[in-house]
Amino acid sequence: MACKCTRPLTSRSPLREGKYLLLWPPMLHTAQKIRNAANQLGLTVKDAADQTCVVVEFLTGTTKETLLNHLTHLLTEEELDATQALLSSSVSLSISDVPKVRSLRHLIAAFEHQWFERVIREGRLTSAFQPIVQAGSHQVVGHEALLRARLPNGEEIPAARLLAAARALGQLVQLDVQARLVALERVAQHSLSGLVLINFSPTAVYDPAACLRATCQAAERLHIDPSHIVFEVIETESLTNLRHVNDVLTEYRRHGFRVALDDIGSGYSSLVWLSALQPDFVKIDRQLVQGVSEDPVKQAITSKVVDMAHHIGAIVIAEGIEEEKDARKSEEFGVDLLQGYLFGRPRILD
Repeated sequence: MACKCTRPLTSRSPLREGKYLLLWPPMLHTAQKIRNAANQLGLTVKDAADQTCVVVEFLTGTTKETLLNHLTHLLTEEELDATQALLSSSVSLSISDVPKVRSLRHLIAAFEHQWFERVIREGRLTSAFQPIVQAGSHQVVGHEALLRARLPNGEEIPAARLLAAARALGQLVQLDVQARLVALERVAQHSLSGLVLINFSPTAVYDPAACLRATCQAAERLHIDPSHIVFEVIETESLTNLRHVNDVLTEYRRHGFRVALDDIGSGYSSLVWLSALQPDFVKIDRQLVQGVSEDPVKQAITSKVVDMAHHIGAIVIAEGIEEEKDARKSEEFGVDLLQGYLFGRPRILD
């Protein structure tokens, strides 16, 4: 069986095609609330022969969104998760339909994020690149690749919105993998030199050797020097399995890539990760960097973080630099690299 993280992002069949909504509520009173909501909209409602399934018949596609929106506010969080749902062209459930059954919450999310499926279907994922500069000289020495999508009208969709949609649709793991592959492709396409930082979450990797294979193969195929690629662990505060994270980073390093930890200094746990994982790069949390020139407490913390990072041999990046005075103060503490709007905003390279 293929590792879940290597499966491509998928675009489901159009949601408007199903004429019937089959629902399996967890309790009788949940079923009654669903019947009442459908009846209020003038929809035909029937029960399956075994009395466990409520079947709603639709005449127009727009009515589906109306009903689902109504159920979102009518049912409790527990009912939305426990009620199973299927859009079908038939009033009965066949064996082939079983894998398509999902929670009502997931079905509602699919309707809310149909734009995401279009992004995937049309291959609109891309990367925006923000420059990283050398401390002192401010010479560009690399870039951070940030996930984006670009719609036909030119609108850019930021990473946070893409991640939220993927999370709601249960495709967060696949998006994480695809984001890495797209970033590598854009690096090769634009012949970017120097360092390239690519965000990823170790929680999206199940079996390190299997799940990272596609990423490693892409770098080889694109003739990218692995030592120029730094995989940046994001959301360090949400990580809990130290052994797993270490296994993932070890696998990247085995292939010649380097690794970075993000948001160091944002909390006690981030310092624990710094000590335990000993990354090649450390990014100081932007909340510490911004205003550091005028805040003695931030100065004390930043100075200690830089000293600790250098003690384990890591290169220190101060991110979120927007003011020249914060850049100068960060340099006084010995940071190696700087990143922020002062030196350039993220930009999709055409």
